[in-house]
Amino acid sequence: MTAERLQKILARAGVAARRKAEDLMRAGRVTVNGRIAVLGEKADPAVDPVKVDDKRIQCAPSHRY
Repeated sequence: MTAERLQKILARAGVAARRKAEDLMRAGRVTVNGRIAVLGEKADPAVDPVKVDDKRIQCAPSHRY
C-alpha cells in the first residue's frame, strides 16, 4: 500500500468519519509509530502502526476496480 491521509485510514477502519477523525487527532488520541499524529500527516497502514486510545486499528483493504 501507499501512504494515505490518516483521516481516510481511520474512516476506512470504521473508527470515525473523516471530520470526527480530525477531532480525535486534535485531541491527541491518535498515534502513528508511537508519536502523536498531527493534521495532514500520512501513513502506510501496512507498515506504520496506527493507534487510537492505545489500541491498534485494523484497516480494511481498499477496493480496486
